[in-house]
Amino acid sequence: MSEQNTTELGGQWAVVTGASKGIGFGIARALAGAGASVVLVARGEEALAEAARKLRAQACDGQLFTTMSVDTADPAAIHAMFDRMEVELPQLNIYVANAGYGTITPFLDLRQDEWDSIVALNLTGTFVGCQRAARMMTRTGRDVNSSILVVSSVRATGARAGRLPYSATKAGLNQLVRVAALELAEHNVRVNAVSPGITATPMALENNPVIFAEAAAGVPMGRAATPADIGAAAVYLCSPAAQFVTGANIVIDGGESLS
Repeated sequence: MSEQNTTELGGQWAVVTGASKGIGFGIARALAGAGASVVLVARGEEALAEAARKLRAQACDGQLFTTMSVDTADPAAIHAMFDRMEVELPQLNIYVANAGYGTITPFLDLRQDEWDSIVALNLTGTFVGCQRAARMMTRTGRDVNSSILVVSSVRATGARAGRLPYSATKAGLNQLVRVAALELAEHNVRVNAVSPGITATPMALENNPVIFAEAAAGVPMGRAATPADIGAAAVYLCSPAAQFVTGANIVIDGGESLS
């Protein structure tokens, strides 16, 4: 690994899941702003095309932005995506496992199919993607920047009614990051996490803006996070500036989880 302490990502390739909007797009935009070429992954083709268009509008010479419509809750689809990337990408430097979702359902009303759906995307899909990414990275050599970033949540450590599957899967991701970081350290593949609190994403704002505003006002720093806040941390963790950082989990919540 280079001794250069930089967040510059020119010439590097990043893959971001759930990248068409919200936190995923914020991370993709931040990585692109640092110079990376980005593969944007999500299910909706139209939203992906629009996200790629926005990134191309501010691209520098040599930057490329491609899209892959993939359901990352389906292991077979993830394997097919990586089979394709192993042929089409010159290398994989950064893999961001962001795709995930949750519902608010009381424990006594929670159906197994709801549980299974959230586990499939948040936990199993993240595991499969991170494992395939790590296998690609271990073949590129120790002198190449290789970083896996998992988007967790402050809900992994706090307890709020109705969030059981989401909180449990995010807690599982935290341990996935720690164990994978330990095992992949010898290959110089770094594995880290970011844990956002309440964040101003299109989904959060559209679902119930009144409840969102009330929750954001309760954050000690007086506002919700933005996707750009998460993106800034992602650039650091995915760049050579964090070349000696692995197994870390950066909380980005304006102090929300302090009380």
